[in-house]
This record gives sequence, C-alpha cells and structure tokens, in this order.
Amino acid sequence: MLSENTIGQSMTEEEYTLIKDYCILPFVKNMVITNSDKIKEEGMTLGQLFVRSSLKVIQMIDDDINRSRMMVGKLKAKITEVNRNDEGILYEVELRGYVHRVALLRHVVRQEMADRRDKYIANLFKYLSQIG
Repeated sequence: MLSENTIGQSMTEEEYTLIKDYCILPFVKNMVITNSDKIKEEGMTLGQLFVRSSLKVIQMIDDDINRSRMMVGKLKAKITEVNRNDEGILYEVELRGYVHRVALLRHVVRQEMADRRDKYIANLFKYLSQIG
C-alpha cells in the first residue's frame, strides 16, 4: 500500500489504518460470501457447518465495516475511488482540508485480505468457545 500526500499535512497512522479498513473490508466480505456460495453449491457433507459459520463471520465483518464508516464520518473524511486497474485501486481521501492519494496495490490487498480472513476465523473460534 502506498499513501501519497498530494497537498500538505499527512494523516496519522491510525487514520491510515482506518482508511485501509474502510476500503478493504468490503472485499473481505465479498470473498467470504463467494466462498460460502461455492460451498452451498458443492453440497458437501459438512457444508451447512461452513455456511453457518460464514454467516457469523459476515456479521463480524459487517460490524467492522459499520464501525469504520462511522469513524470516517466522525473524521469528516471523504474517500473516492479515482482509478482501478490490474495493479490496484487508487483512492483520493479528503481529510481536514487536505487531499491524500492512497493506492491499494493488488498483491498487498490479497495478503491483507488473507490476514483479515485468518483474524476473523480466530475470532469465530473465540466466540464459539465462549458460548459453549
């Protein structure tokens, strides 16, 4: 990932992480939905277990998406996709009167998505151990 400040003041590390979450989490959600749909279609013996588990993971992701949207709103930041190609996606972020360009490079986003998937799976197991 690349953050390029085009006009003046830079964003904090916390703000940059929030912007990444705002941009990447919908892709993670779509990945889980796609995988869940494939499992449904395959009719695997334990398919229902995986599908139901994925519903909880999607709920966790939705909670994080809503949280990041709320935080972006509190910052009064405006995030706009300006370009998409084989290498990645370029966003412009308007924050505190400054414009920042944030590029999400495809190979980095894939790794980020895998890391987040693993985090959500770990959180699912924590949740399951707490309920029973």
